[in-house]
Amino acid sequence: MKQSRIIAVLSCILLTACSAGQPADESAAPTRVPETTVVRQALGSNGHIFTSIAIEQGFFADEGITVEYVPVASDAEVFEAIKDGRIDIAANSGTNLPLENISKGMDLTIFGGYMLTGCMPIFARTDTEWNGIEDLIGSTMACEPNLFAVTGPLLDMGYQPLQQITWLNPEDQMDRIRAVESGEADFGLVGTSLNYEINSNPNLKVLTYADDILPDYSCCRAEALTSWVKENPNTVIAVLKGWIRAMEYYDSHHDETVHLTMKQIGQDEEYVRAYLDNPRCNLDVDPMKSAVERAWTYMGRLGLLDRDAAGMDIDEHINTELYKIALDECQAQYGSENPQFYERMQSQFAKNNQ
Repeated sequence: MKQSRIIAVLSCILLTACSAGQPADESAAPTRVPETTVVRQALGSNGHIFTSIAIEQGFFADEGITVEYVPVASDAEVFEAIKDGRIDIAANSGTNLPLENISKGMDLTIFGGYMLTGCMPIFARTDTEWNGIEDLIGSTMACEPNLFAVTGPLLDMGYQPLQQITWLNPEDQMDRIRAVESGEADFGLVGTSLNYEINSNPNLKVLTYADDILPDYSCCRAEALTSWVKENPNTVIAVLKGWIRAMEYYDSHHDETVHLTMKQIGQDEEYVRAYLDNPRCNLDVDPMKSAVERAWTYMGRLGLLDRDAAGMDIDEHINTELYKIALDECQAQYGSENPQFYERMQSQFAKNNQ
């Protein structure tokens, strides 16, 4: 049975709360019993501000769960740890990597999001002229070639970016910065959290950002083994409710979240504000099914997916129903605290998850 049918049955069994436009009523949402009370989440160097907020503000406790961080050294380790059962969920490993793993046969389900767009800078030496992303053609680029936010639009422009760009992709992103500074690479692209290193380097300048090239490109999605999601639907809803409430808190308590992030990742305020204050750093819990579908299509056209992926339906690996239940319940219980936020989230869901 397809996942969508399973969840449709679940939605009928589990009493859902009011939908968009109905008045908030704390008694309207059901009391759920999570199938498991401890959720293990991968924690990389960038942290996860929604989880930290939900822990500190007691949002997870309200749902009867505890989320524990499990440190991981690399994105590759994240998916090995999911496969081995050492962690339950991940939300900081991009969209390209879960899609690559799905294409290779790993049965993952994307059930939410973290960063919709990060402020991922494309940078070069200060004397570099910039006319647009077509300047990357014929150059050496310090970046992973599977970053569809750049290669997808180039493909649409008629280029073959994997063949027409020389890709230099050291595992340590600081080595990308050093490669551009030394002249080994013409351009580079690094993750959101490294904005401070670019901005504070007198030999480098930011040319543009990934979100300026492909708006709402889908940076980091939240995923878990499909079997875990199916076995723990109430737990997934509890996690999502904690994150949704944390997102509302993040939107209205920006300075507080800056300081919480400083504490979480052990960096100073200037370092954290270099990306959290950038308007392109757009954190969003919504699964954004349409953006994931677009990413899958780009990666297929670019030849970045496994050969067996041609017969896969990526929609079978995107669960939007549990998020919608979580959003409806949050709106019913907490919508009166910030009705504009929940109206925006409902409108966004309707637009991006058909």
